[in-house]
Amino acid sequence: MIPAQIIEEIRSKAEIVKIVSEYVPLRKRGKNYLGLCPFHPEKDPSFTVSPDKQLFHCFGCNEGGNVFAFIMKIENVGFAEAVEELGAKLGIAVPKPAGAGPTRTEKDKHYQVMQLAASFFRNNLSEPAQAYLDRRAITEKTKELFRLGFAPAGWDNLFNHLIARGVPPVLIERCGLALPRENKNGYYDRFRSRLIFPIVDQRDRVVAFGGRSLGDEEPKYLNSPDTLIYHKGETVFGLNLCKDHIKKSKTAVLVEGYFDLITPFQNGILNIVASLGTALTVAQCKLLSRYCENIVLAFDADSAGWIAAEKSADLLHNQGLTVKVARLKGGKDPDEVIRNQGSEAFKQCLNTALPLIEFKISRILSRHNLQEIESRARALREVAAVLSQEKDPFIQQEYVKLAAPLMKCDADALLAEIKRQQNSRQQWPGNLRRVTEKPSDKIAEAEKNLIALAAQNNEALKLLKEELVAEDFKLRETRAIADLLLAADFGSEAAPAHFLLENLPDEEAKKFLSGLLMSEHLSQGEKMETIIADCVKVIKGERLRAKIDDLKLEIKEAEKAGETGRVAELLSALKGEIS
Repeated sequence: MIPAQIIEEIRSKAEIVKIVSEYVPLRKRGKNYLGLCPFHPEKDPSFTVSPDKQLFHCFGCNEGGNVFAFIMKIENVGFAEAVEELGAKLGIAVPKPAGAGPTRTEKDKHYQVMQLAASFFRNNLSEPAQAYLDRRAITEKTKELFRLGFAPAGWDNLFNHLIARGVPPVLIERCGLALPRENKNGYYDRFRSRLIFPIVDQRDRVVAFGGRSLGDEEPKYLNSPDTLIYHKGETVFGLNLCKDHIKKSKTAVLVEGYFDLITPFQNGILNIVASLGTALTVAQCKLLSRYCENIVLAFDADSAGWIAAEKSADLLHNQGLTVKVARLKGGKDPDEVIRNQGSEAFKQCLNTALPLIEFKISRILSRHNLQEIESRARALREVAAVLSQEKDPFIQQEYVKLAAPLMKCDADALLAEIKRQQNSRQQWPGNLRRVTEKPSDKIAEAEKNLIALAAQNNEALKLLKEELVAEDFKLRETRAIADLLLAADFGSEAAPAHFLLENLPDEEAKKFLSGLLMSEHLSQGEKMETIIADCVKVIKGERLRAKIDDLKLEIKEAEKAGETGRVAELLSALKGEIS
């Protein structure tokens, strides 16, 4: 267990706006900061950070909490790891439990083994890998920055190197660095005779490797399997080196392969990352959305590259990012464009990248023979399908003006097809939202007000404890919060909001509480005591009403059973409650 005073010190010194800004671009609005939520796709910012309350909450997906909760969610780590991460940022040492060594967790062990392997590969960067990199004009500085290495020939060089440093064979296998022999008698290296690209996460930790064959060996590229610390599709190559440049420019150039990133980076294009040659995933899109607002795709200039660009563009757009697609000239990929034409040629490709809708129209037209009437009709329907999704009338009309002449059709015909497709998607009245909302529930509001006040003010909590018990709360979330809030003894410590957010076992109750704490629904002009008194009166009134209803029901049942003595007893009790 991490000492409570260390947790409190880290929490008090961690400025949540500064921490969140490392992952999410924020803009000040009033006393809070707003940004696009990193936990769900949105176009209008509903992710709110309060420097006063040191809390965050998304009013779109309801994720929320304090700075520890943010790190846990964004980095996918546990509470202890989040405390350690923030402690490291603030220069606060977090003591390890008694008896724990440097490899306290399984993840720690994996990171250490991967670093040992990266050093081994780096120290073995020699012929033929050096000659290959020289042919591609990769400088020594670039080799060092990207930690490029070489897996020497032989079946177990890395395995023996790690064994000599005390790494257990089973851990080497779990890290994806070795495979068991067919007869189960020993292991052999996964990477042999290959140029090695360490895959480094945004926190500068080696999590995996990519290996390129230097001859005719297949596969051409071999990558680490999924491990405890590496999951394909959740890491973006080069982000550790380029994230600050991406944040500054608010734009990331996204390419496919290792050299498609390394060559442009060496030539001064520093806001660039790679998807590791696999299909882009939602997780990678979310990761990029933490650092920028705009993406320029620079994929291979072939049919496979265009198809990948179309799919990737839609994924990125759905995460709220503005997307453009570069058309490469002078080479099939960014690496080749720069080596053939120079870095300025590649920069020109980026500067003339097509906006997403124009790219989609261009792709549709390229798939059809526009000399044939039937093909033009099919193209018109496909272009209309794209434009019917655009909500801005001006943008829609401008693209109609662009596309119609290219399809040799009248603009009105395209507009009519857009209208037809939009009408076909409209919902029937039975599916529309009700205009009249259910009136606010006085009891629910009273419970929310009491929880919000007591979580932020010890005096309010004291008054609440004098008047109510946890069983008086009827909403599932407020009851879960009240169970912990009213049972704990906070003494003269700080208000219990952060304690609740860190210790509530109910995840939905945590989200409910963070939203409650960030809302401003309490009456601003009234005194705290007045609000509490009114809310307690409402809840006690409900408790009394329920008790009276129960007594009336019992009286009816006793009368039916002919229990006159019981009836008299219950009537007396009812009279006492009413009076």
